[in-house]
Amino acid sequence: MNKKICRVSAMCILTFTFYSCGSTPKVQEYTPDSSEAVPITMPKRDRSFFSGVSPEALAAIENGSPDSIRYAYSILRSNASDYTEQEKILLNVAKAFFQILWTSETLNFEVPEVSTQNSYIGAIESARQGIYDLSTGNKDFLTILLPSLVLAISESRTDYYPQAQEALTEALKLNGSSVVANYLMGILCRRQGDYEAALRYFSVCRENSSDGIEILYALADCNYKLKRYEEAYSLAKAASDRNPYYKPALKICAETCFVLNRLDECEAYVGRVLQQEPENAYYVLFRARILIQKNDYIRAASLLDVYARSDTNSRDYLVLRAKVQKEWNKNISSAAQTIEKALELYPDDSEIILTAASLASESGNRIGGKSAGELAAVILEKDSQNISAQQIRINDLMQKKQWNEAYKVSTALRQNKNAPASSVYTHISICLASDRKEEAWNLASSLYSKKSDDETVVQNYVKVLVATGRTGEAGRIINQQIENNCSSKMKSFLLYEHSFIVSGEEAVLADLRNSLTANPRNKDALYRLYQIYYNKKEYRKAQYYLKQVVALSPADENLLKLNAELETLLSK
Repeated sequence: MNKKICRVSAMCILTFTFYSCGSTPKVQEYTPDSSEAVPITMPKRDRSFFSGVSPEALAAIENGSPDSIRYAYSILRSNASDYTEQEKILLNVAKAFFQILWTSETLNFEVPEVSTQNSYIGAIESARQGIYDLSTGNKDFLTILLPSLVLAISESRTDYYPQAQEALTEALKLNGSSVVANYLMGILCRRQGDYEAALRYFSVCRENSSDGIEILYALADCNYKLKRYEEAYSLAKAASDRNPYYKPALKICAETCFVLNRLDECEAYVGRVLQQEPENAYYVLFRARILIQKNDYIRAASLLDVYARSDTNSRDYLVLRAKVQKEWNKNISSAAQTIEKALELYPDDSEIILTAASLASESGNRIGGKSAGELAAVILEKDSQNISAQQIRINDLMQKKQWNEAYKVSTALRQNKNAPASSVYTHISICLASDRKEEAWNLASSLYSKKSDDETVVQNYVKVLVATGRTGEAGRIINQQIENNCSSKMKSFLLYEHSFIVSGEEAVLADLRNSLTANPRNKDALYRLYQIYYNKKEYRKAQYYLKQVVALSPADENLLKLNAELETLLSK
């Protein structure tokens, strides 16, 4: 380990203990008495080129933060004709830091022109052209560091990353407190997807400089990528508070507010972006996305209509249009057609595939030639833990009555800590259908012991009581719930279950008819009445009830087959 001491401000000495690359330097701050002179202890290295320059000014330039650069200028400030060539080079390096790294800051001093070719200005000019300069000679801190400025200018090339990594590591060994070196290393780590390492470097920048907007934004962006949304929002808001027009911070604020469901704040940030970029298609559609999330479908639809005048093939447009068609127009067929077009244009897009799977599941129709289960399987091949895809896959298997396979997928879903609470109720139904009654009983009784006043819990508990032959307890709860004036849907469900514990056909039929009086759309009661009359060979009555079930599930292939069979029987 090497001890480094370097000047950052007029009243502070920072001591750094530098560890291996990727670690965070430890910082101890000492603030001297105002009467003390503040020494600058520089690392031992070749300084021959800048030997005539104030060591304090050179240290401040190497630190590279806006405040340090201004401090360096206050030391070097002179008439243009009085600057040495070395001082001119340093001031031009400082100017490059402002123009390339600290673009939101104002450069409020004149910079003299450099009259001779040199490796420092050459490295900067190469970086501006998107080139990593390998010819600087690496003779001091700045010649080692400056080629890496290309990281902040161009993202098109990556072939120089190993050289930049090596150079910045060496620069940080020479001056572990340098804001500019830590900032560039943070950019490199972020570019390579190592957001934790990037955070460490950007945090050192923040510790060793005032809260610069670019540094705050870099920290916010890394936290956003790591899904630390509250911290990301706090940092981005701090940046936007310092500069209300700084678009990168406004955009992070908008994105984090949307994730955190702060929709009014999100809409305000999106509006501020659009004030500066009124033609920004992403944020026009982002506003529509917010309105849809707020169930303001009229304004969302109007916004999409305006957008469609110039583009009807945008990925986001198609996804949002399908949502409006499904949720507001209640036109699943149109929504399916829209998302089918999206599938053709973006066949590998996971969100589009998942949306298509959801629509296929609700409509019972194939989209893009694939069923809901097949579309969900495509997602699960890429992401086996995708909760939405697992739920669609389970529903598809249940509809096909493939109970054992449904049980496997449902069990896997329930092992996911992020599985929705409703997954346990689906699992109970699967357990009953696949003759795993003991497991269903254990789940339902445990839920009821904790939440006996929850309507969904009571429904599942009663269902399991009836299925496992615990009819006395089932009857008691059913009567108690009906006496307590439960909702009409709950009453319909209870009477349907009660039909399984009464004896005699008339009593069964009475319960089922009363169930339908409470809720005429109770598919279970309608289907059971169909079964009863079918078994009695009263096909006309059976068809009466089956047609109502088909009307509620028009794409269910099993129901359509049963209805076709009845048509045949009635035609004889």
